[in-house]
Formats: sequence, C-alpha cells, structure tokens
Amino acid sequence: MSVNFKNFQRAFNTAVNSEDNITEEGNVNWNFVDADLHLDGWGKALGDEFNDVFNYLADTFMLNQASERLDVLKRDYLGQ
Repeated sequence: MSVNFKNFQRAFNTAVNSEDNITEEGNVNWNFVDADLHLDGWGKALGDEFNDVFNYLADTFMLNQASERLDVLKRDYLGQ
C-alpha cells in the first residue's frame, strides 16, 4: 500500500466520530462514513485495498465499542 495507513486511520476516525454519521439511536451509519472517505479521495488512493482496510477498521471500531458497552453494563447494571 503506497498510502500511509496512519493517515487513512485518522480520516476513518474523523468520519466515524462525526455527528453527521451517527444515527439518532447512537449507532454509526457506515454508508455515510464510507461516503465521506470516498469524497475525501481515499477510494481512489487505496484502490482495491480500500474495502479490506475499511472493513478491518470498522470491525476493530465495533469490537472496541462493544467492549466499552459491556464494561458499562457490567459496572452500572451488574455492579461488577
């Protein structure tokens, strides 16, 4: 990959945390995140690797988010 992964990761994090890309229920609208990244030229910059890198970062984000939510649930509702 000729594009710096850290730069894409920063762009991904910016898009995924944008209020415009969060639903009323507090979930990420992945179509909007994908669109933002493409509008910023990442689809062209990464070419065929875009989907693999995007999916990797999305999976990582969702796993971290699930872990954080589980910690809140355990602490606030189960007293652990």
